[in-house]
Amino acid sequence: MNLPTNPEWWPARPMQRSPISKVFMCGRRVNPPLFSHVVNFPRLEVPLHGMYRNQIESNGEIQHVTLQPGMALFAPPNCWNLPEWQPGLELLSIFFGRTQLGINLVSARSKNYPQLDAKKFSLTRPLTGPVPHILNALGELPANTNPAGAAAELTRALVRCVEDILCQPLAQPASRAQNLLEDIRVFLQSHYQYEITRDSVAEQFGITPNHLSRLFQTHGRMTFSSYLTHVRVDRAKHLLRSYNLKLDDIAARCGYHDTPYFCHVFKKVTKSTPMAYRQKTPRAA
Repeated sequence: MNLPTNPEWWPARPMQRSPISKVFMCGRRVNPPLFSHVVNFPRLEVPLHGMYRNQIESNGEIQHVTLQPGMALFAPPNCWNLPEWQPGLELLSIFFGRTQLGINLVSARSKNYPQLDAKKFSLTRPLTGPVPHILNALGELPANTNPAGAAAELTRALVRCVEDILCQPLAQPASRAQNLLEDIRVFLQSHYQYEITRDSVAEQFGITPNHLSRLFQTHGRMTFSSYLTHVRVDRAKHLLRSYNLKLDDIAARCGYHDTPYFCHVFKKVTKSTPMAYRQKTPRAA
């Protein structure tokens, strides 16, 4: 949806009441659990109300952490977290995509993912200015021996930069359809591991399935199903490069319940079987 010049929806008061003083940093050295969140762009999650329980990788081990207001979770590209949605949780989630900056205000009604309410906003991600530099600095912090204080300061600065960007008028506002399409793309990039369909995504965004298809046909470069397949295969490539997971586990983590079908789709898209791709591709550091 189009952003107002004065974003009254922005949670300024909760953020002021509980300034970020502690940041948990997600890693990627341990196999990502089933249904964990892992995307190829940075993410920041800040609880505004309630408890936000997560599994994350830290120092080569899986840790269970509980966030509350005044804390944040930062995931560099391709790092994972596995959230537990507690009723009463209100969460600010910011996605720093390649071209889009997505902002979600999430409210949990139950522990199940489908019972989440989310208000979604997006705008063009700034490629210059402080935001890219702060993201790079946060991404380098896990190698630091004592990054806790710096992480909190950088995260507060990042949130403030996002708030300042929202208050600036857009020189060339994108069309409502283009903004909606970008929101859907970010959603698919973040939730590809779930059993999602054209109908379920259309319902999530309050539009008809036919409208969803027209958005991709008119404003996108591929159909809805092709784009979802592209996202899932891209994530499968990452898992094959980075972990020694079995094919059954990789298929399940990319939204496929049938491993032979996953292998068929992967080969159709990449012209290579998953195992051949793994053998010929250097393992990611």
